[in-house]
Amino acid sequence: MALHALSSLDDARAAPAIVRHLMESPMSTLEHLGPTLAPVLLDVLENPESSWEALVRVRYVLARRASTLTENFVPRLRTLLARELEEPTLRRPPGTSCPAAPAPGCEAIFDGCTPRAAYVASVLGAYERQGAKAAPEVLQGLQRADVRLTPVALQALVAFNSPAAVPEVLQQPAVPECRARALTSLASLGPLARPVSTGPLLRLLATGEEGWERARAAKALGRVGDPAALQALRQAVYEPHSEVQAAAVRALGSSTFRTHREELEPLFHQVFTTHPSPVARSHARWALQALSGDEVQPASPSEPPSVLPGRGPDWQMCQGPTSIQLHWDKPKAPSREGPCANVTGADFASVLEAMGAACLVGRDSGEFGGTLEVHEAGRVTVLEEPHANPLLAVRVHGTLVVVEGLAHLFGGDGRLVRVDASEGRWRATPWVELPGAPLAHALDEARNLVVGTTNQRLDEVFCGRAGASAPAHVLRVTMDGRLAPVEPDGRP
Repeated sequence: MALHALSSLDDARAAPAIVRHLMESPMSTLEHLGPTLAPVLLDVLENPESSWEALVRVRYVLARRASTLTENFVPRLRTLLARELEEPTLRRPPGTSCPAAPAPGCEAIFDGCTPRAAYVASVLGAYERQGAKAAPEVLQGLQRADVRLTPVALQALVAFNSPAAVPEVLQQPAVPECRARALTSLASLGPLARPVSTGPLLRLLATGEEGWERARAAKALGRVGDPAALQALRQAVYEPHSEVQAAAVRALGSSTFRTHREELEPLFHQVFTTHPSPVARSHARWALQALSGDEVQPASPSEPPSVLPGRGPDWQMCQGPTSIQLHWDKPKAPSREGPCANVTGADFASVLEAMGAACLVGRDSGEFGGTLEVHEAGRVTVLEEPHANPLLAVRVHGTLVVVEGLAHLFGGDGRLVRVDASEGRWRATPWVELPGAPLAHALDEARNLVVGTTNQRLDEVFCGRAGASAPAHVLRVTMDGRLAPVEPDGRP
């Protein structure tokens, strides 16, 4: 109690005790240390005797606090990273062992094979462009070609928006386990990846085996903004997969293609009035509004059925014999047994799901982002950080799907992320982009996922009111990742 009181007051007298009791301190206490006490976390990172468990915990907390701890922390972290990289053999936490060189991968993994430099580079990457001055040191870390340090350093360079990341990222799409990460990175790098990324992205748009691959390639092409992609994106507007259609329209409507307004505006009008996908129609509507500066109303607005609140957390969609109960599950209480039993800060996790001998852990901090990690004995794999808002996990046709989203002010965004393992390596696949922030979910009779979302972008799908003022849309997600609006009688 005394330690908690001193910590809450940001009293310097608590610093030695925080270090001594680091592993017993609640995660929430560490995350809310004030400017006087927060530097003790850097002390732990700098201490060569800090354990693996301590480094994992401090890395997480410092990464979550990056937006508020910039001015003095970045120079100190740069100095620490440079010192670690001066060592001929990269140092690892004491007491850890790495009996065999791990297989290369693209996710950040912290285990006995991970050098201390990777923890420092990971924290620097959380500062994103505010940490860009550390790019020379991080690039030096990348050049060390350490299997565990390489993906962390590359992710940091992407976060810095550094051109040095482009050649390395372009090698990843050829590896199926790294394709999702590569597409996310190219979308983040945007025009910096032009024109060298255009060819690989166009090939993936044309030949990707799954709809999400082609859709994320379209999204990245929109961010890159190379006019050489315009024709392929126009053709993708009427590609069979709904995810690809919507992504192509959204890409064409991005600011990078604004100079092509005259040739694209007729296409947006055509999509807006005739396209079969309501998501594509909505993206076209937003593109037209951005071009004209005026609000564009649906050509033939419909009066949708209602979504009615049910008892407790349940919502009843479409009163009648074919109604579907939508519900919102509270995060599961941490299990006293199994792989989730000893997860630090489990009481505050939004997702806590056992996966064999591993535990999927999601933490959501709203507009401040969150993380999605896999915890195993002696290993933590970071799948998403910091741009993640994991809300819950649900199994769909045997696949674990994480529902992510953020409802903020009058809008919101959401997506579905598949989590699985390939050749012993965990990966998160950006499967489906939702039309708004997720509000509720259910599984229908065929075990397909049905999701209720805010109406951030849709205006002609299934709409109604949940509670007093929250419009909702209800859509069914098919096994191959297509979105289909649910009709009033419950049919897709």
